[in-house]
Amino acid sequence: MVLYSSGQNEGNTVISLELQVRFHEKWEVDDTGCWIWTAAKAGRGYGIIKIPGSREYYYAHRLSYQIHYGVDPGEKLVLHTCDNPACVKPTHLFLGTHSDNAQDMKSKDRHLRGARNKMAKLTDEKVRHLRKLHEMGVSQNELGRVYGVSQGVVYKIVHGQTWTHAEAQIDWLDPSEIK
Repeated sequence: MVLYSSGQNEGNTVISLELQVRFHEKWEVDDTGCWIWTAAKAGRGYGIIKIPGSREYYYAHRLSYQIHYGVDPGEKLVLHTCDNPACVKPTHLFLGTHSDNAQDMKSKDRHLRGARNKMAKLTDEKVRHLRKLHEMGVSQNELGRVYGVSQGVVYKIVHGQTWTHAEAQIDWLDPSEIK
């Protein structure tokens, strides 16, 4: 993507003055201190800006990183410490890999685990019941049938490979809550 007017030097990018001015016209500071992109947005709320003289668009947070740090992120992701996709404040941005992004999401408990996943057939409470029934001797195949999941899913749950956040023990079992 050509963002520069006078060339590149060892990974550094010179952004055209026209693009820098357009960038700074399109954000406002919110009450949290984020610089919120007020112009066009792409999916998931990330700001986008059209590159002058082209038909191409570029993510605003990536452009902010380049303008303020003078470095083209290249294949790296530009991640947000504030977790606000519309934020373009340079001190809220840092470079990382897909692995870094996944770890950041997990450390902030923003990943789709358990019932947060729209495709999940179980809830935390059902997982607790399932575990309790397994402790009482009900087979993994039977639990899978009752809960509408495969035996493999039950295996991963009862062996602590998935749904690890649903660890709290239950003291009772209400059969009406199984389905």
